[in-house]
Amino acid sequence: MRGVILAASVLLAMGGAVEAESAKPVQRFVCVFDKHISPETDGISHKSPLTYEFTVDGTGQAFAVGKSIYPVRVVVGDRAVTFLEELASGAVQTTTINSNGKAVHSRHTILFGRFIASQYYGTCK
Repeated sequence: MRGVILAASVLLAMGGAVEAESAKPVQRFVCVFDKHISPETDGISHKSPLTYEFTVDGTGQAFAVGKSIYPVRVVVGDRAVTFLEELASGAVQTTTINSNGKAVHSRHTILFGRFIASQYYGTCK
């Protein structure tokens, strides 16, 4: 009995035990961005659509799903949800989805010491 109490204490201290009531349903956002703008383009282009998928699991952890699955931060507000990807360079990429499903994906990339910024517009379901 003492071992069970000790194990439960360790789980609680590490955050490993979550009450069943706190688990929320999995949320999935599939986004298609069909408009693009960057310093290299002259106005908005309609090149091949960019697709992103985001999943928020029942514990509030968020993941981007593409060629691989990787964790992202999620910020939930009363009018939008934002997914934030922190890159190894220190730059970030964000996707913000409003309550109507309109979305903006902003890339702030540093490649070979050069800043490459772009923005995509689309919708998410």
